[in-house]
Amino acid sequence: MIKAVGKKIVIEKNEIELAFSIRKVLEFEDVIVVLMYDETVTPNNVVAFDYEGEQLWIINDILKIKKPTGNIDIEKTLENKLNVFSVLGIVYCVDVDKKELITKNNLR
Repeated sequence: MIKAVGKKIVIEKNEIELAFSIRKVLEFEDVIVVLMYDETVTPNNVVAFDYEGEQLWIINDILKIKKPTGNIDIEKTLENKLNVFSVLGIVYCVDVDKKELITKNNLR
């Protein structure tokens, strides 16, 4: 069971308090991905957990950006693929299991 309210997410019986409000939660086979931000979008605001509530990675672990920006949306495209939309108009496609960047596309 996964339940998200405000800044808290409950994964099975583990309640996790996050730094910002939860905007979106996506479920994959082995990974739960959370997008979080409040009035302003902050860097590293996409985080992944396993189904026991352990944090697996934050988005910059994969993107490795020197000056990370915030992200405004996430979407599940395939069973293990995640699109991350940055405030700069860049879409990153990420393999959530392998923790790898697949593609990077500019929308502008």
